[in-house]
This record gives sequence, structure tokens and C-alpha cells, in this order.
Amino acid sequence: MQRSRYLRRIIEQFKTGIVLYLFTFLMIRQLLFSGLCCIGLLTTAKAQMEEYYRPYKHPKAIFLTHPDLVRSDSHWYIGLEGGGKWNGAVLSDNLNGLLSNQSGYTDGYAGAHVGYSHNLRWAIESGYIRNPSNAWLQVRAVQPFRVRINDLQHSIPVRFKWRLFRMGIVQKQSGVYIGGGLLWTPTRKREEPYQFQLAGLTRSAGSHLPPDTVLVESQSFTSGRAKLELEGSLEFVGRVGRHLELVAYGRVHYAGASALRSEAQFYLNQVLDATSSLTLRPVSYQFGVAIRYLYGMRRNYHSRFEE
Repeated sequence: MQRSRYLRRIIEQFKTGIVLYLFTFLMIRQLLFSGLCCIGLLTTAKAQMEEYYRPYKHPKAIFLTHPDLVRSDSHWYIGLEGGGKWNGAVLSDNLNGLLSNQSGYTDGYAGAHVGYSHNLRWAIESGYIRNPSNAWLQVRAVQPFRVRINDLQHSIPVRFKWRLFRMGIVQKQSGVYIGGGLLWTPTRKREEPYQFQLAGLTRSAGSHLPPDTVLVESQSFTSGRAKLELEGSLEFVGRVGRHLELVAYGRVHYAGASALRSEAQFYLNQVLDATSSLTLRPVSYQFGVAIRYLYGMRRNYHSRFEE
């Protein structure tokens, strides 16, 4: 009897222990699940807060290159120029030392021009030039004097220029240009701007003969021939602003004929003894600077496959 009670008590205690174990296991699992859920909620909330309060950054610009597109940069321009013009002259005979010449002379000149530049590659221009020509003749007398033979004309240039290369990577709109063209002088005609006559006596040292009479006559005139001249040029074009350019240039002109001549005759005892001719060289040089204003600027893009 007592033995059976003891067994029933043990069985009841075993059942109670199993129930307590299962209850404890379920509670622990519930607590773990609730903790994991809380941690997940906190992590999500923190990520949302960081995303909300994160400072906005502007996206970087991305330029898509199109190698088939070509930029065309064309414009009109008007400019003023000024500098010097060099002329040379040749004397055929000095008439026994009575005459001498200045081999070269530089005179100032000025002009204006208007032109069109296409894509910064080639340009064509025309305008006006105040075009002087000078020659100097030195006359040896009791009182030596100089004779300046001047011919001031007005010329119209027509030039075509081609860019040789650009100046650097940054200054892409500056460069060196080579050009050629014509210089037309419609006002040039035959004239006699200056003439003089020099008379005197001469006798050799120690001579007892009567003195000889000496007469020098000189006529200076423009030939009227060099109305059309060939021109070659070299220019450095520097862009100093959106609508402003500075230009340094050098030009050479070839006329094919002399624009100025001076003929002199030497008479000894009223007999023609010698002649002399002073001629202007057909080649002249110009050098100077110009300032240009750009207008009518056009910039567009086109495909090279359309060319």
C-alpha cells in the first residue's frame, strides 16, 4: 500500500517537472523571438533615419563624347591697321659723284579692312590702304641738298588666308596664318611730281684753260605701271576677348615694274656726257599691327558624315 503511494507521488512529480520544463522552454523561445524582432526594427529605423538626414549631393555631370560631331566657328570682322612700309631704290650712275641715293626708306602707312573667317581655318578680306612710295636723291653742290620723290596712292587689297597651326591648347582661337592676294592701285598714273636743274662751272686743278660749263637736269615721275601687285603675308592672330583680336603681320609686295623713276642728264659744255636713272625697287615690305572687332559669330555642330 505504501509502496503504491510512493510510486504515484513520483509519477506526479515527474509530470509536474515536465510541464515546468516545457513552459520554461516556450517562454525562453518567445523572449528570443521578441528580442530578434526588436533588433530588426531598431536597425531598420536607424537606416531610414540616416537615409532621411543624409545631405543631398548633386550628381556629377557626364559629358557624352560624339566623335562624329564637328564644331563650326565662323564670324565676320572689321579692323584698323598701321605700321611701316619699306622701299628700296637703285641708282645706275652717280654722274662723277654729283648724285647719290638712299638705298632704303621706311614710311608710315595705315589702313582698314573687313573680312570673313570660316571655322577659324581660312579667311578672305578686303579694305583700303594708304600706300606711300618714296625715294631719296642726294645732290652734291656748293650747298648739298636732298630730293625726296614721293608718290602717295590709295590701294585696295584682296587677300585669302589659311591657318597653318593653332597656338597652344588653351588658346585654340589664336593661330598663325599664311596668305596671298592682290593689291590694286587704281589711282596710280604717270605724273611728274618733281624736277630740278643744276648749273655751274668746273675746272681741273692747275689747268690754265677756261672753265667748263656743267648742267644737270633731273625729272622725277611716277611710271603709272604698278597698278596691280602680288602680295604674300604672314600673320599671328591672338584672341584677347570674345569680340576682340590683336594681329601682328608682315607682308611683301611684288609690282613687276618700278612705280617711281628719276632720270638725270649730265651736260658738259652743252654736250650730253652721261645719264643716270634712279628707280624704285619693285619689291616692298609692310609690317605692323592691327586690331579687329568680331561680329556675326556663328557656332554650330554638324556630323562629319554629312560633309
